[in-house]
Amino acid sequence: MEKRGSVKAAHLGLAETFLRYFAWCLVKTVHRPKVYGEKPGLDEPVIFVCRHVGLMDPVMLMVEYFPMMVRPLVAKDYVEKNAFTRKFYPIAQCIPIDRYNPATEWVERSLEALGKGESLIIYPEGKRNKNGDGLLKFHSGAALLAAKSGARLVPVYNARWSFPHRYRLAIGKPIHLPSVPEGADFNAWLGEQTELLQRAVEELKF
Repeated sequence: MEKRGSVKAAHLGLAETFLRYFAWCLVKTVHRPKVYGEKPGLDEPVIFVCRHVGLMDPVMLMVEYFPMMVRPLVAKDYVEKNAFTRKFYPIAQCIPIDRYNPATEWVERSLEALGKGESLIIYPEGKRNKNGDGLLKFHSGAALLAAKSGARLVPVYNARWSFPHRYRLAIGKPIHLPSVPEGADFNAWLGEQTELLQRAVEELKF
């Protein structure tokens, strides 16, 4: 029996399965990712909290942790950009998030995926970071998902990539958020945890 939360156990269709294996081949032959520091082994669903510098960022983690089922959260307006993206991103098992009108649907779908043993990739900066270094201010979605699911958060720092160089990234140790203190303001707590997550990603810079 395949391990719960694996690609093979996800009952993907032919197109979805082909895309996963094609991505694996592409990354291993073209991008040849170099992981700085010790890559943590994972045996449970987690939420990857990442710096976002390019379209291939989620694919790196999907390949690094293959055959674990890893699902990226992608901006809804980008998913609906044209006929190709409307077809491609669902096949890639992406979860759309409306960054201009936040709603609960993406949270519910994300929690459902975590409950199935699937991991998530979230980009708290909310858009691609075009700066050479550093991070844009984080939004609180990652901390919200962790608070609701109990899943650990894994900070990831991605460096900008250009062919023919190797793709470079650092993957930090999983973080378990503390419980919300009794009587505390939940939104204020989310803000504090989000700041801690941003510092955890920044500390991975190489």
